[in-house]
Amino acid sequence: MESNSPHMKITEYKTAHGTSSEELDERVNIMLRKGFQPFGNPYLSDQAVEGKADGFAIWQAMVKYEKDAR
Repeated sequence: MESNSPHMKITEYKTAHGTSSEELDERVNIMLRKGFQPFGNPYLSDQAVEGKADGFAIWQAMVKYEKDAR
């Protein structure tokens, strides 16, 4: 399955995040095992995450595509 294909319909969208690249990697890998694919590039945010007001988070959009009906 080719990600970001204009012919594949996105059926689910979620964001993975972590306060380090290792934490983000772990969360993205969990979502990959559940059938999600990365969508776009990761990005940084200095917004409060999970009640933590200090620091930053790295975010990655994750999507599921409709199954190929062929």
